[in-house]
Amino acid sequence: MRKPAAVPPEGKRGRFIPWSRAHFSYNLGLRIALLLSAPAWIPWVLLSRKRRKNFPDRLGLRLERIPPPAGRERIWVHAVSVGETLSAVPLLRGLRERLPETEILFSTVTLTGQEVAEKALGGMTDRIFYFPFDLPGICGRFLDRVRPDLVAILETEIWPNFLAECARRRIPVVLLNGRVSKRSLRGYGRFRSLMSDVLSCITAISVQTEEDAVRLRSLGADPDRVWATGNMKFDLSLPPQGDTPFSRLLLGEKANGACWIVAGSTHEGEEEAVLRAFGSARKENGSIRLLLAPRHPGRFGAVEELCRRSGWPVVRRTSISGDGGIPDAPVVLMDSVGELSAAYAAADIAFVGGSLVPKGGHNILEPALFGVPTIVGPHMENFREIASIFTRGNAVITVRNGEELAGKLAEWAADPAKARATGDRAKALLGSFRGATGKNVEIVARELARRKDAP
Repeated sequence: MRKPAAVPPEGKRGRFIPWSRAHFSYNLGLRIALLLSAPAWIPWVLLSRKRRKNFPDRLGLRLERIPPPAGRERIWVHAVSVGETLSAVPLLRGLRERLPETEILFSTVTLTGQEVAEKALGGMTDRIFYFPFDLPGICGRFLDRVRPDLVAILETEIWPNFLAECARRRIPVVLLNGRVSKRSLRGYGRFRSLMSDVLSCITAISVQTEEDAVRLRSLGADPDRVWATGNMKFDLSLPPQGDTPFSRLLLGEKANGACWIVAGSTHEGEEEAVLRAFGSARKENGSIRLLLAPRHPGRFGAVEELCRRSGWPVVRRTSISGDGGIPDAPVVLMDSVGELSAAYAAADIAFVGGSLVPKGGHNILEPALFGVPTIVGPHMENFREIASIFTRGNAVITVRNGEELAGKLAEWAADPAKARATGDRAKALLGSFRGATGKNVEIVARELARRKDAP
C-alpha cells in the first residue's frame, strides 16, 4: 500500500455553487420529500425524547448557546458521530498546539456523538453544538452566528446547502480524512452534476488513500485540490511503554527466559478458549506464560476461579510487589487498570479480546506499536477498516474460533521467528500510516492563513 503523501501544496479557493439545474433540483426534491413524509417524520421526532433533544438545536432555535466571535480567529470542526469524533482527538490536540490563540468549535449530528465529544474533547474545544439541517435558511443562520474563519469537515460529510452558504460567505472549507467506499461512489455517481458543483466549494480535500482520491476526482473534484495524506485513526494517542514497576517486572522475567502471551481486554466466553489455546502453546514451548487481562474489573474474581478450575495456578497482579519478582505461576491475572500498555510492551504474542465473541473487538494499534504479533477473532466490527488493512498486509492474524486460536498459538510457540515477522510487519505498516494528523493540521493552518491574507 502506498505511503501517504507529504503535506500537499496550496490548492485553489472554493467558489459558490452556481444556481445550476442540479442544485435547484436538489432543493426542490428535498422540500417535496420533507412535505410528503411529514406524517411519518413528525411523530417519529415528537414521540422520542432523545430525538426531541437535538431537533430544536439543528433547526437553529437555540443559537444563543453559541457565543459570537470574541475577536479571535475561529475554526469550526465537524464530525458526524462517535467514530469521527474519536478520530478528531489528535487533530484537535494538534490544532491547539499549532494555533493556540484560535477558538475551536466542534459540532456533531448524533446524540451519541455529542455525548462522546463532551467526554473526550474536554479542554480542546471552546464550544460543542449540533450541526444544522441542510436547508439554506438554517445553514445561513448558523454561519451568521458562528462566523467561522474556516470550516474543517471530517470524513466525507457532504451537505450541498451548507457548503454553498460557506462559499457564498467566502469561508474556506477543508475536508479531512475523507474516504469514498465503492457503495458511496455508486450513490454519488448518480448525482455527478450536483457533486461536481458541491466539491467545487471545498478549498482542500485530504483523503485516506490514493484510491479515495481517484474516486473523488472521478466525481468532479478538482485534481489540484485532492491529496492522499493517510488515515488519522492510525494517529490515536497510544501510551508509551514507560518505565513502570510492572513493565520492569515483565521484562525481567523475559530476560530470565519467559515468553509472554498477553490476552488483552477479554470478555466473558473468551477466557475459556484462551486458556485452552494457552495449554496448546505450553506443550510446544514450556517457557510460555499467560498474562490474562479481562476487560471489566467486575469479572476479575470469576476469571481467577475459571483459571483454577481449568487447572492453571494463577497469581493476581495486585499481589505482586515491585521488588520481589513475579511468582512462578503460569498465569498472571491482570486485576489492575491502566497497565495493559506495559503488558503489550513486554509481550511476545498478543490476543486482542472482544473479537472471539460478538463485542466488536478492541484496538489492535497498541500491540502493533510495539511490534507484537497479534491475533484477533472474527468480530472486529468496531475497528473494521483498521483490522482489514492489517489483515491484508499479513500484519495481524484473524482466527474464526478457539480451535484456530489454539493452532496459531501452538504454531508461533514452536516457531518464534515466524511470530516476530508478523509483529515486524505490523509495526512497519503502522509506521507507514502514521502522520496524517500532522499533515491535516498544516492544511488547516495554511488555509486559515490564506483566509487572513485574502483581500
